Amino acid sequence: MTHSTGSFLNSAPVELTSVKGYQDFIAKQRKLKRSVSTQLSEDRSMWYVLHDSEVVATVTGDAKDYLLQLSGET
Repeated sequence: MTHSTGSFLNSAPVELTSVKGYQDFIAKQRKLKRSVSTQLSEDRSMWYVLHDSEVVATVTGDAKDYLLQLSGET
C-alpha cells in the first residue's frame, strides 16, 4: 500500500460537471490571477481548462453542454 501526497492531489485535473462548478472554478482562477483557457477536445466529448498548456480541469456533463451553447458548437 502506498500513501498519496498532497502534491499528487494538487496536480490531478479537477472534473467539472455543473455550470456553477465551472463558473466557480474559473472565478477562483481569476481571483488567483491565473491565466487559463478553455478548449474543446477534437472529438467534442469534453472541454479542457488549460494553464500554461497543462490540463488543470476537465469539463463534462451540463457544463460541457453550456460551453457548447456559448460557443455556438451545438
